[in-house]
Amino acid sequence: MRKWVSVLWPSFIMSAIATAIVFVFLTPAQLALSGGPDLTTLGYYSVTFLFLWATTAITTLISYFFQRSPESFNSD
Repeated sequence: MRKWVSVLWPSFIMSAIATAIVFVFLTPAQLALSGGPDLTTLGYYSVTFLFLWATTAITTLISYFFQRSPESFNSD
């Protein structure tokens, strides 16, 4: 459980910041007019946030994986 909290919480915070930065420069109305899917404003915010959260969670998990000690890889 501790591993998942240490992966998901930082990725949640960073995806919230990244979503805010993305929507400072883009509006959902611009995305809809440029051929994006037919979503509501909240839908665009939600899909973007969930995509960024998944992306940052994967990168955080990779970082967590590479911080393990060599002994955890070689059990002999």
